[in-house]
Amino acid sequence: MTNRETTAVHGPSILALAQNILELTQDMTKYFQANNLLAPTFALDSQDPPDTAEYRGLHATLKTSLEDLQRLIDGPRKWLRTFCCTGYDLGALQLALDFEFFQLVPAHGNITLEDLAEKAGLDVDRTGRIIRQLMTYRFFEELRPRVISHSSTSLVMQQDEELRSVVHYSLDEMLKATADSNICLKAHPYEAHQNQNPFVTRHGVGIFEFYKNDPDKARRFAKAMAGLRRMDRHLDYLLKDGFDWSAIKGTVVDCGGGNGHISKSLAQLYPNLNFVVQDSNADMLAEGRDSLTDELRGRMTYLQHSFFEPQPTKDAAAFLIRQCTHNWADNDVVTIFRSFVPGLEGSNPSTPLLINDIIIPEPGTWPRHQERLVRQVDMVMLVNCGAKQRTKAEFEALLKKADSRYEIRNVYDNGPLGLLEVDLRRS
Repeated sequence: MTNRETTAVHGPSILALAQNILELTQDMTKYFQANNLLAPTFALDSQDPPDTAEYRGLHATLKTSLEDLQRLIDGPRKWLRTFCCTGYDLGALQLALDFEFFQLVPAHGNITLEDLAEKAGLDVDRTGRIIRQLMTYRFFEELRPRVISHSSTSLVMQQDEELRSVVHYSLDEMLKATADSNICLKAHPYEAHQNQNPFVTRHGVGIFEFYKNDPDKARRFAKAMAGLRRMDRHLDYLLKDGFDWSAIKGTVVDCGGGNGHISKSLAQLYPNLNFVVQDSNADMLAEGRDSLTDELRGRMTYLQHSFFEPQPTKDAAAFLIRQCTHNWADNDVVTIFRSFVPGLEGSNPSTPLLINDIIIPEPGTWPRHQERLVRQVDMVMLVNCGAKQRTKAEFEALLKKADSRYEIRNVYDNGPLGLLEVDLRRS
C-alpha cells in the first residue's frame, strides 16, 4: 500500500496534522489582525470570538485537526477512559450550579475556600474537591492557596443568567433523563413518542407536562431557550438568505412561532411582508404581542392555533414551520404536514411550505465535529420527546404520507439549520 493510500484509509499522520494546525492558526491570527480584533485569551476581559461565516469556516477546519491530533496522541484506550468519565465532571458542574458557586465568588475579587463553603452551605472538603475539579476545565482559579477567584469562563457563567440556565437545565433535567435511556429503550424497543421516551422514564411525565407542573424549572427552561436563541443566531442565515423573501408579497404564516421572534426579524428585513404568528400557547402569543414596536404593530398579528388542527389562514404568501417537527414522532409530523393542506389549497399554487429545521447530512459529508453537533441534537430529541431530527429523504417520505401532492422544490442544507421549500402540486 502506498503512502497516499495509507493516508486515505487511516487519515493524516501526527506530523501532517500538526503542520496543518500551525497553518490554520496562522490564518486565524491573520483574520484577527485584518479585522482589528483581539485574539481570544484566558484573561477575564477576553471577548468571545466573532460569529462570522469566515471565522466559522476557519474554526471548523482547525477544530477537526485539533480533535484528530488529540485522538492520535492519546490512543483509543486513554481517550475512552477520559470520555466515559465525563459524567463525573458534569456532576461537579451541576453541584457548582446547585450550590451557587458562580454567584458566590465575587465578580472581580476573591473568596476563601472556607467562606465559599459556609455561604454555599456545604462542607469545606467537598467544596474544595468540586471546585478544584472544575479548575482543570478552567472554571475558577486558585492563584493563592485556598483563595478562589473567577476565570473568564466562570465569570461569563456568573454574568449571563440565560447561559447559566442552559447549562443548569441540561444537567438537572436532561442528563438525568439521558442516563435512563437504556431502561426506556429496553422496555419499549420499537416505539417512541411524546409520552414514551427516556424523559418520561426518568421524570414520570412528558416534558411539556413536567414544566407545567414545576413553575420554577419552567422559568429556568424559558431562560435557557432564550439563551440558546441568542447563542444560535447564526442558525437563521439559511432562512433569511437562502429563501428569496423579496420575491413574495403578502402574508407569511409562522406556525408554532411562539412569541414571534423570527417573524419580527424577518418583518424588519422585508417591509413588503405581513406576518401572522400562530401558536397554541396563549402566554407566548401575549408576550409577543405586548413587545411589538409601533413600526411592526400594523404588520404582525397573533392567532392561537395548534398546528395539529387544519390551517385556518388562506391567501398566504408562505407558511413557515421552524424547529417544531423535531419535537414530534413520525406519525405526529404526518398530522402536522397534513394540517397545512387546507391553507395551501386556499392560497396561490406558488405558495410554499417552508420547513426550517436540521437536515441530517449523509455520514462523512460534513466535518466530523459539525456532524456531531446535529446528531447530538438528534439524541436530545430522542431523550426528551421520543422524536428525531431527519434527513431529506425522511422528510420527503413523511410529506408524501401526509399528501401525495407534496413536492420538495428546493433544499438548503449547507448550514447547521436547513430549509426545505415545499410545494403542494395542483392537478
